[in-house]
Amino acid sequence: MVLSSLSLFQLPIQDPVLVFAVILLVILFSPMLFNKMGIPGILGLILSGVLLGPHGLGVLERDESVVLFSTIGLLYIMFLAGLEMDMDDFKQNKNKSIVFGTLTFIIPLILGFLGARFILGYSPLSSFLLASMFSTHTLVAYPIIGRLGITQHRTMTLILGGTIITDAAVLIILAVVTNLQKPDLSPLFWVQFAAQQALFVFVVLWGVPRISRWFFRALEGEGNAQYLFVLAVVFLSGFFAHLAGAEPIIGAFLAGLALNQLIPRASPLMHRTEFVGNTLFIPFFLISVGMLVDVRVLLEGPEALFVAAVIILISFAGKWLAAFCTQKIYGFNADERNLIFGMSSAHAAATIAVVLIGYNLKILDIQALNGTILLILVSCLVSSIVAEKAGRKIAIAMADKVPEGTEGDERILIPVENMEHLKRLLDFSLLIKNPIASEPLLPLVVVSEHHNPEDKIKLHQHKVASVIHEVTEDPDIIRPVYRVDINVGNGIIRAVRELRITEVVMAWNGQLSTREWFWGSILNRVVNHTTVQTIFCKFCDPLNTIQTIIVVVPKNSEREAGFPYWVNTILQLAKGAGAKIRILGATGTLQTLETFVQDQDRYTVNISYELYENWDNFPSLAKDLTKNDLFTVVLGRPHTVSYRPEFNVVPRYLSRYFQDVSYAILYPEQK
Repeated sequence: MVLSSLSLFQLPIQDPVLVFAVILLVILFSPMLFNKMGIPGILGLILSGVLLGPHGLGVLERDESVVLFSTIGLLYIMFLAGLEMDMDDFKQNKNKSIVFGTLTFIIPLILGFLGARFILGYSPLSSFLLASMFSTHTLVAYPIIGRLGITQHRTMTLILGGTIITDAAVLIILAVVTNLQKPDLSPLFWVQFAAQQALFVFVVLWGVPRISRWFFRALEGEGNAQYLFVLAVVFLSGFFAHLAGAEPIIGAFLAGLALNQLIPRASPLMHRTEFVGNTLFIPFFLISVGMLVDVRVLLEGPEALFVAAVIILISFAGKWLAAFCTQKIYGFNADERNLIFGMSSAHAAATIAVVLIGYNLKILDIQALNGTILLILVSCLVSSIVAEKAGRKIAIAMADKVPEGTEGDERILIPVENMEHLKRLLDFSLLIKNPIASEPLLPLVVVSEHHNPEDKIKLHQHKVASVIHEVTEDPDIIRPVYRVDINVGNGIIRAVRELRITEVVMAWNGQLSTREWFWGSILNRVVNHTTVQTIFCKFCDPLNTIQTIIVVVPKNSEREAGFPYWVNTILQLAKGAGAKIRILGATGTLQTLETFVQDQDRYTVNISYELYENWDNFPSLAKDLTKNDLFTVVLGRPHTVSYRPEFNVVPRYLSRYFQDVSYAILYPEQK
């Protein structure tokens, strides 16, 4: 019995429970320790893998279980990269990604081939395969960028697009070189290979969004089921990529792109996805990368050191030149160039895959393999340090560019008359909330002073807390407010004044026939007795299924004091929901809107403008709407410059002709 217990502590550790416990302790304490020494936490994970791995103290083996979690972590990195990419910015700047992807592929490939052929003396085929390894890179430093909050910076969009281009090109080269070793290779193989790739990309980018939209609509509020569905999409996409002849990381990245506009950044599903990946799977991958490194290579003589030094220098030179050329072409500053270099200079998974396959096919020798392993260690260290340093400077610069004003003091009040509406109202408010605003959302429950107010408040507190837990895992961004007043309307108006509210978001079920008293009293009183921006909403489907926001704008609305605020609200909503915008309005209003939107650098949203002035034919707009649209009407308050008598019948039109679509009525701020 004692001997059996002692065997559990023999090195390397074999007991799977103890192995998992040790790795969890490394994930917990390693970043904390290294951060105190001023070293990025992800470096601590890599170095811990070096120390504890089979080439270090031998505490842990890089066995099948570690490889499994490592593979999951790598796929998770690529998935998050695709999921968090700014798709509107990518569409507008896709040529930049193509140029960078080409440069970061071609320049290291050329330098690598020349170095391997004429300095290291490898054959042309060996030199070409080794050179392709220099072109690939792994986004090891991506968790740093996510923590700094600059994943949607213009250079990150360029880097992510360029990464998938260069990695795909390298993996195609790997497939070509591998298949060239087959004696029975035929031209039909390449036709089949291209067809498989095209079919795979089509299925993921066209099929996954449609299936996911249906799934999210059918299982709204089922957070655990939605997350499991997302995981299934990621790993099935990786598997089908492998079947199609590509690497699973390509599938994971495409899965992220496919789900990009269906998982809002402020949603609980996004928080859960990022939390699990950054807490468990990605650290596993970083530790596993460290386990690959064998520092004993340095003791194998000057030839090994020479080969390793050449490989490392060529790798950094190629990636730095690609970043430098990109900077000069597009006028980036030094920090942006350094971020591009830092993010694209790390070599890990794809790199070792290329070299191991070359080594197993006897195209590359042991010196190339050992030099590549050292490259992995050095490049991950340099990448993390450079990316964090440049990323911090960019994050500070982005914060400094934010204009001072009322946006930072934004306070959104969410009066709740029916608890069934609260979740979607909170989801909507999180989407429109300005990202720099520090104030929490304020759900408001008003209880009549005549009917046991204390008991009713206690009952509502439990219900509100339950909904908030479902909406977000961050309790600081929502703070419920409870009021006792003679009626609901008075309670809302008092709260607007006392809490210095800048915006009110309320639900309306659109049933004028049975609830006309509600429209005529509470909603009407809020509009007439407050001056803040007010939005009345009716949602038929989950907000993450929205594809298009149609906004009908009255003539002269650009002359209202609240014009900039409501336009930014629509832009922020589209940005958060990943939706495009169609704006319908008069010619002069559209021209002013287009000019204003072009000056808003922080938004890259797909917007189209259409002439519309026939408010008498308002119901005809309903025929072109779908379940994936959010129909929004901007209405001026009475006695304002944009007000017109036709506005009085808009609620009735919405109630009668727009029953099956989601819509919002927006009253701009008045000063």
